[in-house]
Amino acid sequence: MEGVKIAPKVLPWGLYIDKNEMKKYIIRRLLLVIPILLGVSFFSFILVRLIPGDPARIILGERATEEELERLREELGLNEPIIHQYLLFLGRAIKGDLGRSIFTRELVFKEVMHRFPATIELSLFAITLASIIGILAGIYAATHQGSIIDTIIMVLALAGVSMPIFWLGLMFIWIGALVLGWFPPSGRLDVFIDLKVITNFYLIDSILTGNFKAFLNSLHHLLLPGLALSTIPMAIIPRMTRSSMLEVLI
Repeated sequence: MEGVKIAPKVLPWGLYIDKNEMKKYIIRRLLLVIPILLGVSFFSFILVRLIPGDPARIILGERATEEELERLREELGLNEPIIHQYLLFLGRAIKGDLGRSIFTRELVFKEVMHRFPATIELSLFAITLASIIGILAGIYAATHQGSIIDTIIMVLALAGVSMPIFWLGLMFIWIGALVLGWFPPSGRLDVFIDLKVITNFYLIDSILTGNFKAFLNSLHHLLLPGLALSTIPMAIIPRMTRSSMLEVLI
């Protein structure tokens, strides 16, 4: 019926949701992403262009002739005004063309997609490790409040938040890989391990192909960087868990 307003939905805890207002809010938030992305891309582009040096000389090397350098500058649009260069970059980026790698000469988008599963695999492993250890440590600290173990866990949690991950990662490589020799310093799999790649997630691929040796070897490679990456969430989760547990216990 015309003129009849639909009442907003009432949630069990007493909050009201107007569907039209919610849609407008979501649209506004999505539209705000556009200027943010444009701003980040513009400042990133300007900062890179302000770095001293000739990109054409860096790509072709010191032995390149002026003709070769000029040809590459023309190809990359380096002779154009800076704003025009940014617009060219933005137009190509929107189409998914991020250029070619200086080292491999492969498409950057292809290189990113090839390495993206490794990043996701490492991130999921790190957050899983942080959640398991953090929750168990928080529960133990809450149930043993005031004990030496509780104090040690809270001190370690504070230290974990304070340490830069990049420095901690370098220390892990130095101690765990170079000094003790317990872990590989880099890579995802040893060269002598043969694994049929399906999804490019090595843990998943080793399970799908039934390659238990590759699974253990891939897990061995993940432990050191995963431990470094999980340091900050592993320090935050115990404090949150301990606080929540103490509220319940009290």
